[in-house]
Amino acid sequence: MLHREAYHKLRKDKIVVVCFAVIVVCAVLAVIAPLVGNPSQDYRGIDEVTKIERPYHPPTLLIALSGTANGEPLTDEQKKAFGEGLLSAAAWRLPLGADLDGRNVLVMVIHGLQKAFLIGVITTVLAILIAVPIGAAAGYFGGLIDDAIVWFYTTLASVPHLLLLIAVLQSVPGEWKAKLGLFIVLIVIGVTTWVGLARLIRAEFLKHKQRDYVLAARALGVGHGRIIFAHILPNVSHLVIITFTLGFVSSVNLEVFLSFVSIGIPPSEPTWGQMIAKGKDELSRDPSIWWPLTSATVFLFVLSLAFSIFGDALRDALDPKLRT
Repeated sequence: MLHREAYHKLRKDKIVVVCFAVIVVCAVLAVIAPLVGNPSQDYRGIDEVTKIERPYHPPTLLIALSGTANGEPLTDEQKKAFGEGLLSAAAWRLPLGADLDGRNVLVMVIHGLQKAFLIGVITTVLAILIAVPIGAAAGYFGGLIDDAIVWFYTTLASVPHLLLLIAVLQSVPGEWKAKLGLFIVLIVIGVTTWVGLARLIRAEFLKHKQRDYVLAARALGVGHGRIIFAHILPNVSHLVIITFTLGFVSSVNLEVFLSFVSIGIPPSEPTWGQMIAKGKDELSRDPSIWWPLTSATVFLFVLSLAFSIFGDALRDALDPKLRT
């Protein structure tokens, strides 16, 4: 009943519907990323439309609007050739251009989108799988179990999260990083981001275990496991759902930060963080090659904004204290 009411409430908000549509489109692009192309393919060489030898390739629309390529104005013959071929497949093969290595920016962005979903989903699910049992055990059983768990996650939370994340990544042996690559980063992010949800789950279990329906279940002889998973946990499931949507954005942003400071993420991985880290060095060139950095940043902004707005709306719709 609660989820049905939440669905109808979300459906009435057009902004939320648009954000959900953006998330679905991004998810589809992430799934079909292997079919889009090879992110390491080199497109440097003679352009098929303008016949210009390119060490890189600006976005197609930018060429059309500015009439320049590689910082040099197009000749009349080149403008004519480009104008005639503007709608051809060759002209739009690199719609977002290519970087200095000749790699298709659009293909790299879509593969980065795939990695973003991989990072967001796996790390958040892993954090939830750790936080829910720990928080439930602390809140339900209390006593020494609660004291030990609270001491453990309070100690963990006292260390700045980024420093903890970097310290754990730096402690991983180099041969493991070489073999497992991005998988190591996923595990480390997942096992260092569960504390906040564990606190929420513990607080909810402390409150719910004194409710009448739990006391009645105990009086009927229902076991602890059934009370935890069949009675209390469904009543706090909205916290898990909300945490997933908001934790997704946090994990993706963590990957971008780690890539930017060259920690953990292998340079061979086509992630948005790697694109941004490399793109910042291309801004100082003349002419400035800004489109790889801009493309990755715009896609990151759109996905993060969509998940954040949808997550906030989902919280308002599912949280019983906020429902009217």
